Amino acid sequence: MAGKYKTKQQTAILDCLKMHEKDYVTVVEIEKYLKNKNCSVGTTTIYRHLEKLEQDGVVARINVEKQQGACYQYITKDDSDDCFYIECEKCGQVTRMECHHLAQLYSHVNADHHFSINPKKTVFYGKCEKCAR
Repeated sequence: MAGKYKTKQQTAILDCLKMHEKDYVTVVEIEKYLKNKNCSVGTTTIYRHLEKLEQDGVVARINVEKQQGACYQYITKDDSDDCFYIECEKCGQVTRMECHHLAQLYSHVNADHHFSINPKKTVFYGKCEKCAR
C-alpha cells in the first residue's frame, strides 16, 4: 500500500486487524474496537475500507459457517499463497494454515482440471485436535 492515501479510519481498522492477525475479526468486532478508540466510523465506511484492503491484498475475507457475515484477517508480507483455512465443525475455531503440499494440489487442479483455486478462500472442515478427543 506504499504511496496510497491512508485515512485515520483506515489506519485504525488496520490496527485492529493487525492486533488479531492470528485470528479473524468481524465487522461488529472492528466497530467495537473503533468505538473504544473513540474513532467514529460508520459500518458502510468499514466495509468500504475492508473491500479496498482486500483488493490491495492486505486483508483476506473468509466466510465462517457459524458466523453471520464475513470475517476478515490481516495478511502479513510473509504469508504465502500455499495457505488455506481449517474450521472445526464442533467448536467453530478457524485457523489459517500454510502448507507447501497445497501448491502441488493447486497446480494439479489448474493443469489437469483447468480451474484456478483461490487459496485465501479455501476452507477445509473437520474437527480440531481438542474436539476430536
